Amino acid sequence: MVHSFERRITGALLLILISMISLQIVSQQRAVDLRSASASYRESVAQADHVRQLGDAVTQFRLAGAALVQPRSEAEAILKRDQLTDAAIAIANGLNDIRAEGDPFYRAASNQPVFGQLEAAVSTLLEGAPGKAFGPHRRTAMERFHVRLARAVSEIEAAVNARRDRNFASLDRAVDSWNMMVGLAGLCIIILAAGICFDLMRNVLPALRRMHDALRRLAAGDLEVAIERSPLREISELSDALETFRQNAHAVQSLAYTDPATGLPNRRAFVDKLVKMLGSSPADRFVVMLGDVDRFKYVNDDYGHPAGDRLISLIGERMTQVLGPNAFVARLGGDEFAVCRALGEAENAATLASDLVAAMRLPFSLGCCQIAITLSLGHVAAERDAAGHWSPATENELLLRADLALYASKHTGRNRATAFGSELLVEHEIERALERDLGEAFEREELRMVYQPIHAVNGSPDEVEALVRWNHPRHGDVPPSRFIPAAERSGLMVPLGRWIYERALSDLRQWPDLELSINLSPLQLQQEGFVAAFLSCCARNGIDPHRLYLEVTESVSIERNQRAVITLELLRQAGCKIALDDFGTGYSSLCLLRTFQFDRLKLDRELIGNLESDPTSRAVFDAAVTMALRIGAEVVAEGVSELSLVEPVRLAGCTHLQGYHYSRPVEASEVTLYYARAKAERAAA
Repeated sequence: MVHSFERRITGALLLILISMISLQIVSQQRAVDLRSASASYRESVAQADHVRQLGDAVTQFRLAGAALVQPRSEAEAILKRDQLTDAAIAIANGLNDIRAEGDPFYRAASNQPVFGQLEAAVSTLLEGAPGKAFGPHRRTAMERFHVRLARAVSEIEAAVNARRDRNFASLDRAVDSWNMMVGLAGLCIIILAAGICFDLMRNVLPALRRMHDALRRLAAGDLEVAIERSPLREISELSDALETFRQNAHAVQSLAYTDPATGLPNRRAFVDKLVKMLGSSPADRFVVMLGDVDRFKYVNDDYGHPAGDRLISLIGERMTQVLGPNAFVARLGGDEFAVCRALGEAENAATLASDLVAAMRLPFSLGCCQIAITLSLGHVAAERDAAGHWSPATENELLLRADLALYASKHTGRNRATAFGSELLVEHEIERALERDLGEAFEREELRMVYQPIHAVNGSPDEVEALVRWNHPRHGDVPPSRFIPAAERSGLMVPLGRWIYERALSDLRQWPDLELSINLSPLQLQQEGFVAAFLSCCARNGIDPHRLYLEVTESVSIERNQRAVITLELLRQAGCKIALDDFGTGYSSLCLLRTFQFDRLKLDRELIGNLESDPTSRAVFDAAVTMALRIGAEVVAEGVSELSLVEPVRLAGCTHLQGYHYSRPVEASEVTLYYARAKAERAAA
């Protein structure tokens, strides 16, 4: 069997072509034979007609001769004499025609000499007197002549008819042979065509259909389709190519759905898993968890990125161990993980989440060291009702709710698991509304600046910190802790920051004896042209940069942000002083102090909350102040809310104090009056 589809089709077509050529040759040959047989038959028919005419003439001759041998009247005899002459002439003409068409027919008659006696017989018959009968002797002789003449014609006629019959039989055989050859050739062509059709329908078309189905499924992304092989070489080669493509695509898909650092599924794979769970999960409940490693960037800072990658891999392995093989654990990116797991009837999502958070607290061994981390987790359960409908119904809703729960965990102390609640969704909608409304707050003049006094321990100079407030038309006073993150998410932080320093510098123009602290966002430090715009605003308002403290938080990550370093250095060279705000809220602050020389450190209010009652808090606070003073920086104690805290922070060495004990933030119109009263109080003291 030929295994090449091309050769099979080519061979079949060649056989059909050869059959058709053979049919044409045979048809031509049979047509020649048929034409010859037909000509012979037509000639035989013509000869038969001539012989028939000869027979008719002989019959006329015999009748006329019989009438002359024994006439009934003279008139009849005269008439028969003319008929006899005409019949004799017709016989002679007939004999000439027969001789012209073929002497063999003439010689076929055994009594052919009788035709030579015809003229003598005519003379004899015409010699008699008209109307008188012949004598017995002559009458007998004439009767014998007539018999021989009739017999000779009969023999010629029999020979001619025999030849005509032979030619007709030959013609009939030629026709039958032509029909048979055409039929056989046609049958061969039909058999070949049927064989080709059978081969196409039995072997080729099913293979092509299977190949088409495989191509269609591959195009639709089904990489599990089986590529069948075929005995046909061409289709087999195509199958090999498709199988290679399928394997390569499967490998690419594995890369596209796998996190390269840990080998865990990635975000795309996790979303697909949620879609499948919502579409065909046999379970009626499953939980979706989103987890984030707390302060993971500090691990990278202290141990390096290779150690961080190894730690992430170990975290994924431990999650799988804790939750079991039925859990689908994915790495969404960075230090973010996602988990999807079906819940049994007796299982509780909150218990699973709490167990997972607790398991993460156990140290991870990296060989050279052990690292302890904590995990913030948000989780939401999906349930199917009696009608088969899921709640939540889509993967996007599940991810949003789990993310909101994770956000709540991180903002309520971290190292915990939080279940999604409807109040989180309401809070989320409010935050989205804040993002939408913040852009219009500038035009509607809903934003305003307030100023909180900062008091120097030695009494001078006086200073205020510029703080922005937003009076929302529906939500009332929105604290900066809510709308500043909204501004960062919505891309409005840069225009908001510009509005803040422009308004603050404009207000500072009214207070020539005060210094001003302004908070800068990390996004502003990344903005190209920020230094020029800021100093230009100072010049327009007549503000000496030496009167300004620019506060940044440790989230700026100066140690890895060259643009931020350059921006701060340019502002310092222009005369501004740089302050590190919220010092003590993270353990990367020491790295910042080593990398950049700050002019001021602002100690977070969490460091002074328990100074009076907790010796440990007092020791930590004293150490922080001492360290700040040793590097030549001023120290501002934030959160001095009670009189009892003033003396401890002053004795610790703080150079400036700020808090509700002195004043809440005041409107711009009240700043001058506030410091007038403060000076009067200091003078009275």
